[in-house]
Amino acid sequence: MAITLARVDDRVIHGQTMTRWVAKKPVDSIIVISDKVAADELRKKVLKAAAANLKLGIYNVEQGVKALEKVHASSKNFYIISDSTTGFADIVRAGGNFGPVLNIGNLNGARPDTKPMGNAVCLNDDDVVALDYLEEQGVKVEFQLIPDNSPVTWPAMKAKYQSA
Repeated sequence: MAITLARVDDRVIHGQTMTRWVAKKPVDSIIVISDKVAADELRKKVLKAAAANLKLGIYNVEQGVKALEKVHASSKNFYIISDSTTGFADIVRAGGNFGPVLNIGNLNGARPDTKPMGNAVCLNDDDVVALDYLEEQGVKVEFQLIPDNSPVTWPAMKAKYQSA
């Protein structure tokens, strides 16, 4: 088993995921873990179409933690994607393990009280709490929109957030 990418992306699955990331990190199946996405039938249909020829599972957090147990027993390569930083914090709080690194991609500014950080990332205080928690749990958080960009660490991004 390999979780080749654990990623926060509010668009979940889209062109960057299916072209740029797939070319750099092998994947056989995508697991989406999000209470919000799992409850939205229309969005699930759109995501299934966007996943093209890859297997796709869409779960709420409780189901997703159980799915992660099966992922760890598999010989396939997986992407684990959630639409929020708090989603990944909830996964860890529920006992889920998605690996040692969390990639942060798109986080738009349509959410309340966000501050633009550049390169398609806006953060709010809920993100700060979630990302601090994840780092405290041993997860290395990196901001990297596409594989060609250099990753930015959470401490560097947090300093930028605090000075904004």
